[in-house]
Amino acid sequence: MAIPRVGDLFRFAQSLESGKLIGKALLRQATSRQNKTDGGPDYGFGFGTADGWYGHGGGAPGMNGDLKIFPESGYVIVALANLDPPAAGKLADWFVNRMPK
Repeated sequence: MAIPRVGDLFRFAQSLESGKLIGKALLRQATSRQNKTDGGPDYGFGFGTADGWYGHGGGAPGMNGDLKIFPESGYVIVALANLDPPAAGKLADWFVNRMPK
């Protein structure tokens, strides 16, 4: 099995946003809040979603990743770490907190 790289996740984000992977209507539904959580992101169908972005993250001991897609601005954040979670999520959040509003 190939190990995903930053470029792979970036191309995945581009495919989602361009409508090549799934249609725009289905993407809107998949990234719409389906349930409300306390203290964390809300979730669509397979994607975490918050004001201005959607994405997904996860990991296991010694590896983790985070992907955040900002449809309005066109920004994409991909963070990968060879560390225990939540290292990649913290790195992605560091960038989110410094992005132009």
